[in-house]
Amino acid sequence: MTQTGAFFARPTRSDWAVIGVFWAAALPFIFSDYDNVVTKIGWGRYLGLTAWSIVGPLMFTLLLVFGLMPQLLFRQRYLAFILALLGMALGLTYVYRLGLGVLWNTTPTMTVNQMLNSLISIVEKAGVLSAMLAGKQFFETQQRLTQAEKARTEAELRHLKAQIDPHFLFNNLNVLGSLIQRNPEQATAYLHRFSALYRYLIRHKDDDVVPLADELAFVTDYQYLIGQRFGRAYVFIEKLTVSDSLAVFVPPGSIQTLLENAVKHNGGDERNPLLIELIATDQTITVRNDLRPKLTPVDSTGTGLDNLRKRYGLLSDQPVRVQQDAVEFVVTLPLLRSVRIGQDVAQ
Repeated sequence: MTQTGAFFARPTRSDWAVIGVFWAAALPFIFSDYDNVVTKIGWGRYLGLTAWSIVGPLMFTLLLVFGLMPQLLFRQRYLAFILALLGMALGLTYVYRLGLGVLWNTTPTMTVNQMLNSLISIVEKAGVLSAMLAGKQFFETQQRLTQAEKARTEAELRHLKAQIDPHFLFNNLNVLGSLIQRNPEQATAYLHRFSALYRYLIRHKDDDVVPLADELAFVTDYQYLIGQRFGRAYVFIEKLTVSDSLAVFVPPGSIQTLLENAVKHNGGDERNPLLIELIATDQTITVRNDLRPKLTPVDSTGTGLDNLRKRYGLLSDQPVRVQQDAVEFVVTLPLLRSVRIGQDVAQ
């Protein structure tokens, strides 16, 4: 339905198709008594009466569904809608009675009972068609709202994912810069690993989720980079009991974000390394570490964990759980078997 003026909305082709199908189905019932009537008034007048019996309800339907409802009812102007509906019904009924009088070649009478009978006749025929068209418009409106919400959600998700790459690049270029000065050979190896990791992010930049197996392989390379930079200051312990890491999914870069967060905010050394546990079950994946805040301020944009929460909020009803006390910091991510948007994962 599209607007053509200040009041009346133009029916679409599909609206006219519904109207056509409705009257095509109603015609056999309309012509069911033609034997008796035709013998009395003839075919010409009978066809005129039949057409008029269609025009009246059709006009009622068009004015109701494409005029009063979008302009008054949907805008919550209920009193105006009721008054306009009554006025329209009485006006159409009056015109309908006049038309019947002309076609029957008689002077039309306008008693209360006759007006009421004509009104009932119009409403009976128009009621079903009006309900069909109103239901069709409601369904189409819901579809448009769903599509608009999906487009908004996907755009927001793309924006959130775009925040990961610059963040990841910035941190690792700082690491690479320090290694180039200390040990060029290690810097070369580090660069190869870093390139592989960045290729992973680029390959999955349009994916909402990736199999857990791919993310774990990505995390292994990331742990190598951390080991090259800090030696044994950070020790990663993996406890993986997930039965099929290809059948469950996480947002790309999500586990790396948690490991990076633990390293960034907590200190460790080779005598007393910081233990970072990575625990995967069939339902969740958890990253746990002791709280050892670094003495010097951490240069951080503060978007990593918040970004991850928002991404999960767009992908699933299951939240990211964060637990912190005086001893440890724990983040638990739900493993996804399907997502609410996108087409990357089958149900």
